[in-house]
Amino acid sequence: MRTMLLSFKADVFERVKSGEKIYEHRRVFPNESVKAYLYISTPVKAIVGIMRLDNRVQIESWKKKYSYDEATLSRIDNYLSKHTVAMEITEFQMTNAIPLEKLRNDLPGFVVPQMYYYIENTELLKYLEKNLGPVGEPIKHSFDNIPPELICTH
Repeated sequence: MRTMLLSFKADVFERVKSGEKIYEHRRVFPNESVKAYLYISTPVKAIVGIMRLDNRVQIESWKKKYSYDEATLSRIDNYLSKHTVAMEITEFQMTNAIPLEKLRNDLPGFVVPQMYYYIENTELLKYLEKNLGPVGEPIKHSFDNIPPELICTH
């Protein structure tokens, strides 16, 4: 399993937090399970959660699976202009927030991710493991039977 710091815009994060967003779409992503600490950009500017990602799929492959649904095919084509892979968000856990100012104060040289970067065997990971705690109940998603209306929607 890879461990990374993943950056989100605040509006996208709200869809993760509500459980509405069930896939993470990227142009490039590892082909293995991921534990991602979530950095939320302006106006939040903090690390506020952890998600688990699994089962990377080539978005192009969904065209065959959902070939019977024109609206879904159109959304897939639209997503393919910016993304090539999707990963299931199998679990999300809200945490206490660690603001950017505190991160920079406690970890000189802290860098906000543009997209993501790996943090295995780093001081940042040790710091997060020590200073982040769960808030509320985790959100878990099942991917047994995904209807077409949930494909390439967020």
